[in-house]
Order: sequence, then C-alpha cells, then structure tokens
Amino acid sequence: MQEADESTTPKRSSRELGMAVAFKLGQAVMLQALGGKQRYWGKIIGTDPYDYFIVRLPLVPGINHLATTGAGLTLRFEADGELYGFSCDVVSATHKPNLLLILSYPTYIEKMQLRRHRRIKCLIPAFMENEFFKSPGFIVDLSRGGCRVVLDMFQKQKIVNLMTGDELNLNISLDSLSSLTCKARVMSLADLGQGRVLGASFGGGEVESQGAIGKFMDRLETIDTLIESNS
Repeated sequence: MQEADESTTPKRSSRELGMAVAFKLGQAVMLQALGGKQRYWGKIIGTDPYDYFIVRLPLVPGINHLATTGAGLTLRFEADGELYGFSCDVVSATHKPNLLLILSYPTYIEKMQLRRHRRIKCLIPAFMENEFFKSPGFIVDLSRGGCRVVLDMFQKQKIVNLMTGDELNLNISLDSLSSLTCKARVMSLADLGQGRVLGASFGGGEVESQGAIGKFMDRLETIDTLIESNS
C-alpha cells in the first residue's frame, strides 16, 4: 500500500489560542454541559471579540441546567471545512425574550481539518469566465482540489449570471512571470458586500494543469509549514 505524502496530507488536528477563532453571527453551534451527555443546538447572535459571545438556545425540556452562571460548557461547530471544539463558562443567562447565554471567549481551541486536501490561506489575483460572465477576483484560500475566490466587488456590473454547478475557466497568477488556466466547477456562492464569494473545485482529467497546481501547492505548503512552526 502506498503511504500518504505528508506534504499533501492535511494536518488533521491542532491546538491553538482562542483568539484564532472568529465567530460569525448566525453560526450554528452544539453545546454540552461538561461531563454531560445531552447535546443541544444553538445559534451565535452576538460577540465582543476576545471577551464574550452570545448564544440563543431553544426552550426544550432539560436545557435550563445550562443557564447557570459559572457552569462549564463544551461547544463544537463547523466552519470552512474545519471542526472547532472548546470549553467555556457561562458568564450570565436570561430567559427573556429567549434563552440567551453569555459565554466567555475560549482560552484554547481544538481544530480538526475535515477536507481531503490541505487548504492554504492566500491572496492571489485570478480571473474567471464562461460564456455568460467574466470577472477578476482574488483567491483567498487554495488547495490541490479547489479554491475560494472573492469576485471583484468594485466592478460596475453586479454578477448575477452564476450559480452552483456552473463550469468555468479559472486563470491563476502562479507568480509574477507565469499563470495557469484550468477548468473549475462552482460548488458554493455567497454574497460579500457588493461582491460574491465563490467556492470552486478543480476539474479532473487535466494532467498538465493538475501538475502545475500540485507544484505550486508544494511551494505554498512548504512556506506555510515554516510559518506555522515559527509562530
């Protein structure tokens, strides 16, 4: 059996400082009392970064024991292909107008990579087009299997002729002297201000472009590993 290449296999889990997590309003989270077995789903509705965050919970039987000042909780949530877990304390609670918990910001978090390929945060100029639309943008994270692109929010015409499942050509600036054009498929779309964020997977079967992306990722992963080990 062929062994996995450590340079291409994402690090499955890591422990980081709590300040590394950025809570998003509307984010679904799973809560559990420390030592308890029952799990409840809630939603983040407010945050004061690095100090506290607020979770709204449904009024279901047995949930009131979580609404105790000083109680310890375990929270988990998924975001951007990663699973986060951490412990926190109940700062205060109220039942009006809903069951709301004000929770302390975590000191440490455990993070697990769910994606098949390691994903590197970056800021790379790109251009996307098909027969219905064209737009410049920036790749904000990249892996061997796909990328996330912020489409240019400063162009005059709003991007509307785009939906999940669409195929397009993606041109990536590999460095100051070369670029790569490959096939991609739209996997997700979300609004961001006046622009849009697009998640794309690279098309299979293109040996030349996959090889170029692989070599480029070798360079990015080496640099990213060096930065992580020295941070």
